[in-house]
Amino acid sequence: MEKIRTSFSTAITTLAMMAFVTGSATAQTQSTDDAAAPAPVTITPFVALGSPYSSRIGGAIAFPLNKETSLEAEFGYRRQELNAVSAHLSLIRDLPPLGRVKPYLAAGIGLEEYGAPLPQPNGTVATIGKIALSVNAGGGVNVPVDETWGLRADARWFNGLGDQAGEHWRLFNGVTVKTGGR
Repeated sequence: MEKIRTSFSTAITTLAMMAFVTGSATAQTQSTDDAAAPAPVTITPFVALGSPYSSRIGGAIAFPLNKETSLEAEFGYRRQELNAVSAHLSLIRDLPPLGRVKPYLAAGIGLEEYGAPLPQPNGTVATIGKIALSVNAGGGVNVPVDETWGLRADARWFNGLGDQAGEHWRLFNGVTVKTGGR
């Protein structure tokens, strides 16, 4: 139980810190050209590899909050002991670019489906689906190819909060498409 409280506290503290930094940056004066055009929403379908309980395919949609921070909704799917889905909401904080490469940090919270063992009277074990609250942290890079699309790589650690919910990691590669905006 202490591990759950520590992980949850770390995730909430990270999200609060990112929100505070975002709020401070938003208070800066923007030029009228930047304020007039809305920032683009980005969509990233992805394929992934990772530990056994991580999503293998999915998609993410990022909504810009300001120039450096976005709110990202991510949905994933894996076929393991059951057809499991996950959904996370994360804050994405852009770091200073390294040439064309744009690194970022990410932290969030969401829901994950997992399989819990259920012993049967005949001695076998069945798997039942359960849902757990989950926190995540990590980062990645975006590499723009042109004004409308680019490549993205992301590494995340996930920790399900609950007795049987697991901890896992995931690496994904995706193609990011910008929709509208500047």
